[in-house]
Amino acid sequence: MSCDPFEVVREQVTAQEAARHYGIAIDRHGKALCPFHNDHRPSMTFKGGRYRCWSCGASGDSVDLVRGLYGGTYWESLQRINQDFGLGLPISGEPTPQQRAEAQERQRTKELHRRFETWRADTINQLTACIRAANAADWANLTPQEEEAIRQRERLEAMADTLSHGTPREQMQLFIDRKRVALSISSILKTSQMK
Repeated sequence: MSCDPFEVVREQVTAQEAARHYGIAIDRHGKALCPFHNDHRPSMTFKGGRYRCWSCGASGDSVDLVRGLYGGTYWESLQRINQDFGLGLPISGEPTPQQRAEAQERQRTKELHRRFETWRADTINQLTACIRAANAADWANLTPQEEEAIRQRERLEAMADTLSHGTPREQMQLFIDRKRVALSISSILKTSQMK
C-alpha cells in the first residue's frame, strides 16, 4: 500500500462514493447535478474513481470533490474523508514538508490537466467548424485554398476523433503539437471566410 495518504484515500474512496456520502444524488445512469454551478440537467459523470462536469469543467478525485464542496485545503479535505469514512489513517495536524511538496505537485498536475481539457474542448469546436466549412464549399468554384482545406478535412476529422476518443498518450501528443494544430485550423478557417 502507498505511504502517500492522498493515494490511499483515492484507492479507498472514489469520487462517486464521496458524492453519495456528501448528499449528491446520482441517477441510474451514473450522472449527477453538478454542485459547482447552477446545473439543471445532470452534467457530472463518474469514471475511474474520478468525477467530471461536462458543463463547467470541474473534475478531480474524491479529495478534490470534498474540497470543492467544503472549501479549505487539500489536507483538511483529506482529513475530513479519513474521519467521515472511518479509514483510520494516521494523519493529523499539519502536513510534513514532503507531503506539502507532493500536494504542490498534485496542484500543478491538476492545473495542467485543466489547461489541457480547456484546450481540448476549444480545439474540438474549432476542428468541427473547419470540417463544416470544408463540407459547405461550392464544389464547382473552389479556390486553390478551399481545395487544400478539403484535402485537410480527413486529417482534421482524425484529430477531432483523437481528441474525443483517443488514448491519453495520443491526446497528449496533439497537445504537444498544439501550435501546428492551431496553424492548420486558422489557415482553413481564413480560407473558408474568404468567399
